[in-house]
Amino acid sequence: MPVKTKLSRRNFWVIAINSTSTFVLAYLFVFYLNLFVKVLMIGVFDYPIVVTYDTVYFLIRDYEWTHDSVSLIYSAGPILVFIFGILSLMAYNGFVDEDGRMKIIFIWFSLHAFNFVFSSLSIGNIFTHELGHVFNWMYLQDTSKMLIALVGFFGLILSAFIVTRPLFLSANAYFNKLNDRNMPFFITAQVIVPYIIGSVIGVLFFLPTIPVQEQYSWFVMGVLLIIVLVKMNSMESHEFDDEQKKVGNISWSVLVFTVLFILAIRIGLNEGISIDW
Repeated sequence: MPVKTKLSRRNFWVIAINSTSTFVLAYLFVFYLNLFVKVLMIGVFDYPIVVTYDTVYFLIRDYEWTHDSVSLIYSAGPILVFIFGILSLMAYNGFVDEDGRMKIIFIWFSLHAFNFVFSSLSIGNIFTHELGHVFNWMYLQDTSKMLIALVGFFGLILSAFIVTRPLFLSANAYFNKLNDRNMPFFITAQVIVPYIIGSVIGVLFFLPTIPVQEQYSWFVMGVLLIIVLVKMNSMESHEFDDEQKKVGNISWSVLVFTVLFILAIRIGLNEGISIDW
């Protein structure tokens, strides 16, 4: 009979740190995937720009904008991010029965990607930011914009339902069984603590100026995770396999890589990089 994983303070923080490092890394990857695609699309129109750690500054006059440039520059990133989110969820399903602890990064990839895209449909649309510029240039009526915002809202709710079971099953990396005894321990370490610490890191990363969408995305992510936690608590106990599980040690390679990535971006792009195609 397998030995039960101890619900100790050490094991709690090993799970929490591993999940937090992947949570932050996934968030930054999604953010810069969109930024990178935006820069590539800007190059199609030869617009001179300055790229910083938090945004892109356009060195052009207002009349140089066209319908095609706005549509391509501001929509290509969210489309690719959405595809990436779906692929990440598919990748996780391929590893769902494996004991690897880092497979949680695929769930965070998906949740951050869906949060980014559907928040753009709602928040970006309301505040005419990022993807909202596309709808503004389409001269949509208020009713159409409201319908798009509703699509974003329900897309966010659906995302929470989609990732609930994958998050629940990710417990098989540490436990042989997830039940009423260890569920609060696992949820707090794997989900709640990473969200709290990750949100603080995200805000500090962008200081002193936080991009418009990022000011709201952390709140939206919190709402999504509340839905996830409510659904997880309502799920029945689940046995994974009989192979003895153990929490192990902190994944230092992922943690160090995440820290170095943060420092490299902030230092490398702090003053901005000018690009004149």
